[in-house]
Amino acid sequence: MSYHRLCGRNSLGAIMLALAMSLVTPAFSATLPTDNEQEILVKTTLMTFNDANLTGNYSVLFDKSSKAFRSQVTAEKLSEAFKVFRTKNVNLESIVADEIDSSKDPKIDGDGVLRLTGRFKDEDKKISFDLKFVNEDGVWKILGLNVKYKGE
Repeated sequence: MSYHRLCGRNSLGAIMLALAMSLVTPAFSATLPTDNEQEILVKTTLMTFNDANLTGNYSVLFDKSSKAFRSQVTAEKLSEAFKVFRTKNVNLESIVADEIDSSKDPKIDGDGVLRLTGRFKDEDKKISFDLKFVNEDGVWKILGLNVKYKGE
């Protein structure tokens, strides 16, 4: 059984899109991505998220998500969930050059879900993230997305 939660607040302090689920298939022994692979995964996911917010077009973010995520959320729901990012013209592109400060060790749980949690070492924007991925056909795909922005 799976469920999703879309939660948007009026402040930029906490914009959340999360999907929590129990996978029907048993977990396979996925290998934790290397530190470099984790950084690439975080930054490319957040740049896709940023592009969606800047353009108002969430189709690429939606298409890069896992099957389980797409079965629960539409591109239109993504657009509504992150409306405040568009309204405030939030641009996260500076994170590409920023270092990541992981708040929790990355892990793969018993259901094969990879969780990457941390923040960027940028005192101006204070961007934090909690990302969940599932491996589909050898590619880590978005299962849950939680981005907080407290800057400017």
